[in-house]
Amino acid sequence: MRGARADGGLRAEERARPDRPRRDAAGRRKMTPSDGRKSILDAVIIGGGPAGLAAGLHLARAGRKALLVERAALGGQARSIALLENYPGFPGGVPGAKLMKIWAAQAASWGLKAKTGEAVAAARNSAGLFSVRLKRGGTLKTRCVLWCGGAGFRRLGVPGESDFAGRGVWNTADEAPSYAGKTVAVVGSGEAALQQAALLARSAGRVYLITRSGRLKAHKLLRERFCNSGALWLPGFRVASLLGGGRLKAAELETVAGSREKVKLELDALFVLVGKEPRKVPAAWARPPAGFFEAGDAASGIYRQVAVAGGDGIRAAMRCVRYLEEL
Repeated sequence: MRGARADGGLRAEERARPDRPRRDAAGRRKMTPSDGRKSILDAVIIGGGPAGLAAGLHLARAGRKALLVERAALGGQARSIALLENYPGFPGGVPGAKLMKIWAAQAASWGLKAKTGEAVAAARNSAGLFSVRLKRGGTLKTRCVLWCGGAGFRRLGVPGESDFAGRGVWNTADEAPSYAGKTVAVVGSGEAALQQAALLARSAGRVYLITRSGRLKAHKLLRERFCNSGALWLPGFRVASLLGGGRLKAAELETVAGSREKVKLELDALFVLVGKEPRKVPAAWARPPAGFFEAGDAASGIYRQVAVAGGDGIRAAMRCVRYLEEL
């Protein structure tokens, strides 16, 4: 009987590949402890708007294994901005969709991976690892979570609003071209509402701006553009209800002060821009644990600008990298 070989009996080609997968009797690949370690990410970025893209770009460039999860299209709400005039580097302005496409391409060039999905739960175990569960199934294991969930549009909370969402009731400018020559209205008195009204006035047949107060809460340039757009301002009214069949047909308005008179306004579309609210983290913890970072509109309060969100995302990514280095 021959003695045992010093190399353990492996053939030359097997010795040259020490990481060759082990298989069971049926030929199925066996899991090893290293497989579990390989599946753990350095960071999961939840939200693919300006903050999430900027954070992902920084992490990928730093050589970290990161995955970005976005429930819709990369770029978030910034994609619906017709023209960004205050973003440095573009003297003539730049469409939000174009800028976000540039950001996404740059992040991908550094190897950032993106996944379409919606995170519905996040938890951290005693070993310091996070589990991020996705709505359509699957769970991601990661050392860090960057919450860049952005802010959602506030609702009017009136009868008919939910019924006609996507059927005449909108929050963004994406549908503006569909209403050329039609009668539309915008609700809100801030910068987003005035910009939307002025944009719609370029092609719509008639545009109304509905505000509760008699004051427009936007800077001088936007107020001047709105006043010169041809849109009609209806101050002192609130939307009481929305009416229609399969689609929106009219809005019932009510005076804010006095006798509360009601007026029926026939419309083809209503754009609701009455502010935003930060999206909540899908987690049960009372205070954020180590390894969890927030950025963008979900964390920046009232300063909702693309440049601010991008910088905030990079700052969160830098904090994440430092945290990982200290593990």
